[in-house]
Amino acid sequence: MTRRGSLIYYLSAWILGCFFMSLAIWIRDAAGSNALFVSVRRFDSIFGLIFFYFYGLILGAFAAMLGAFSLRRIMRALKCKTPSHWAVAGAILMPVVVVTLGWLERRFDVTLHPGERLMTLLTLGPKTVLEAGWWLAVPAGAVTAYLLGRIERAFAGPASQNVS
Repeated sequence: MTRRGSLIYYLSAWILGCFFMSLAIWIRDAAGSNALFVSVRRFDSIFGLIFFYFYGLILGAFAAMLGAFSLRRIMRALKCKTPSHWAVAGAILMPVVVVTLGWLERRFDVTLHPGERLMTLLTLGPKTVLEAGWWLAVPAGAVTAYLLGRIERAFAGPASQNVS
């Protein structure tokens, strides 16, 4: 993959991953299954989704990049090139990333250790997803990984586009 392809891959992972995760949480909240995000419920409109997505972009950037990096390395090691394989791997990998980073967020206490604020910023998004439901990372991870697999194939060299 070219450098330009890598830039597109990681930007897409950030933008698409955060969007699909925000959308999954938004739909779950709009269905009324839990009043976790009371402030978001006030905006029963598309504006509320956009507002929620904006915070998702900020708080979910680290998790999206970590997931995309791990997914790419795993799929290269397994020599999987089809987007459907990427979707299955993303459905498995993203809940693992969310649960791990969410667990790390619960382990840190910023009031006792003020120097850990950066870690809190990096792990607050996954903690929020974990509180909403770890299973929301399964469809969001699958859709994101499917699209990332398509991007990976589009920017791969001609020798590596053999379908396996």
